[in-house]
Amino acid sequence: MKDNLKQLLFAFDYALIEPGHGDEAAKALKNFSSELKKVNKEIRVSAISIGDGDVIKIVNQPLEKVKLPKFGTVSSSTGACSMLDKTSKMMDDIGVRLTNTAEEERPSKIIVTIIVFGRDNASKNCTYERLREMIALQRDVYKWKFFLMTDFSINMEKLGIAEDDTIIIKHVKGDWFKQPFEELSEKIVGILQE
Repeated sequence: MKDNLKQLLFAFDYALIEPGHGDEAAKALKNFSSELKKVNKEIRVSAISIGDGDVIKIVNQPLEKVKLPKFGTVSSSTGACSMLDKTSKMMDDIGVRLTNTAEEERPSKIIVTIIVFGRDNASKNCTYERLREMIALQRDVYKWKFFLMTDFSINMEKLGIAEDDTIIIKHVKGDWFKQPFEELSEKIVGILQE
């Protein structure tokens, strides 16, 4: 394992960020990225959109090269979320990539953050039970760390993610994302500094 290399995986329901909240999300993510850069580790990021449609975009880039999408620009979203299908697909794809990577080049830590609004209502190939089993396997056997950021606390129970590792997005006036991403960056920086 490459001790200085860490990999962050994001299953991010960013297509469902409501118009008017895009700038908040972009600013919060930019601040989050700035905090992680201070840790002085090589951080690679993989990310997918779990919004409308079947497109899964997986990138594998250094943190400083990740280009953020335009948030809050979709005003005609169907509200359909296939978080289960797309998160399980991302985990499978990353698992294959890691298997095909030489042991000495693999990251020493994998941190997964699932960011979802509401709950899954459009998955066809994966269930909460199946994703919960996948999360448990990666967490218990391969020592991946999982965080959940959501506005719907039942997701935590259904996915088997601990309460301490769940950050609730409160629909507060002014800024939905500042506090949740500050909390997430504090938790992840703590892990990266271990």
